[in-house]
Amino acid sequence: MYDSLSGMTIKQWSVPAHLPSAQGSLDWSRAAPLKYQEPRGGRVRPLVDIAIRTLAKNIGLVSKEHLEALPAHILGRLWLFLEARGGACLHAWKIFSELLMTGEQNDPALDLYRFRQHLCHPEEELKLYIQPLNSASVDFISHIIISGNCIFQGNELLALADMKNLGVLELIKPADGIFASFPQVNDRIIRGWSEAVDPFPLLRVLKIWGDQTVTEVSLRWAAKFPSLVLYDVIAGKDGWTSACEEAKATGWTVSQQIARSEDMSILRYLMLFAPSEDMAMKRFFDLSRSIDDDLINLSRDARCVLKHVSYNEAPPLLDCLMDSAKVSVIQPDISRKAVPTETQFCHEAAFEAWAFWLYSLIGQLSGDRDMESRGIGPKQQTVAGPFVLPSKPMACLFLGHSGHGGITSKPSYISRGLFATKRFTFTRLEILKGIIPQNTRLAAGAANSEIAPKRQASVKHNKRKRIEDVLGSFG
Repeated sequence: MYDSLSGMTIKQWSVPAHLPSAQGSLDWSRAAPLKYQEPRGGRVRPLVDIAIRTLAKNIGLVSKEHLEALPAHILGRLWLFLEARGGACLHAWKIFSELLMTGEQNDPALDLYRFRQHLCHPEEELKLYIQPLNSASVDFISHIIISGNCIFQGNELLALADMKNLGVLELIKPADGIFASFPQVNDRIIRGWSEAVDPFPLLRVLKIWGDQTVTEVSLRWAAKFPSLVLYDVIAGKDGWTSACEEAKATGWTVSQQIARSEDMSILRYLMLFAPSEDMAMKRFFDLSRSIDDDLINLSRDARCVLKHVSYNEAPPLLDCLMDSAKVSVIQPDISRKAVPTETQFCHEAAFEAWAFWLYSLIGQLSGDRDMESRGIGPKQQTVAGPFVLPSKPMACLFLGHSGHGGITSKPSYISRGLFATKRFTFTRLEILKGIIPQNTRLAAGAANSEIAPKRQASVKHNKRKRIEDVLGSFG
């Protein structure tokens, strides 16, 4: 509409009204953790400010169609308003991530590319939590952690296999000392997943921790997931007496364990796939601490500016980390902020950092072949400084508590004795090269039933040795 008096062109549209929602009536993905307080009166506020505040209070009721007609700078202001007041809900993040990351915004920030939320006491059925995280078109990758205080039944876990965009799954039995409920996880669950139609097409990482859960038999079923390259297990020793033999028979490689103090580092996970050729053990320990600090601090920096580059122009992630000139790009040694070791407020923990960077590295090493074979291969990549991010935005949900204080990096399972459990990490490096193991299940007629040609990757992983060789050389 053109206003001849002012010379302005006005766009006007109507939005159907909704009754105010009762507290708790919105599902978790639409209930923003917004710490909103109406400002005190005293002066007249601009109309735009009033509109932004009203939208923020009702963001769970707003659809993409309501927002896509708004100018980019107004969308940016609304997003900053949400982030400054406790963060946006998943529903809002999916909308803004699509509109602002793919739009003409010059400098998108990390908070548009990764989402995380922690629900301490999930009280509904599991399907109500995973449904908002499901994306049949794979607009984003999901990372789900299920731990203590979850009252789900074991058979509810079977629905996870149908998620086409699930990239990382963690089932973490809580520490014995907190006596929290946890769904029963066993070999039958893994087998049930493997019998689904096209199970876990983009699942690259599976972690199952807890005493008296899965056994070595689960290896044969986990091997049927086409994209799975890392299977991390803590379980009772009595169920893994022939782990090496079973792994060899089912296409897995058992990774050598390292010092207990370092086995939770992000660098340890990354080096399972592309270890440095000539790294001394002491240098590995020193780097694991500094690199972990850098990557976790970067994950916490919601305002970190991102850039888009062509797919083959993205710098190799591991090379950036191992280059001493680049390790301190984020924060030089003199000012690097160490990650606190004490228990943090559970809603502030960057619990997704290790999986975020590991998923990115696996994608680089494989050329995102799993996505490419399904027709959703990325045309460009996103970087934060020298560090390449996953090829799709990632949304992470942590359900429950894993230890005292909320979230712990490694729960203790001591009810049957201090040494009743053991940790195993299994990998399938052949998948990174496009070699599908013989017992891996592919969906009948699916696009990935034929191996897609690998993209030209700049990662120099062909020259690298496995971590077993590196660590074994030190005795």
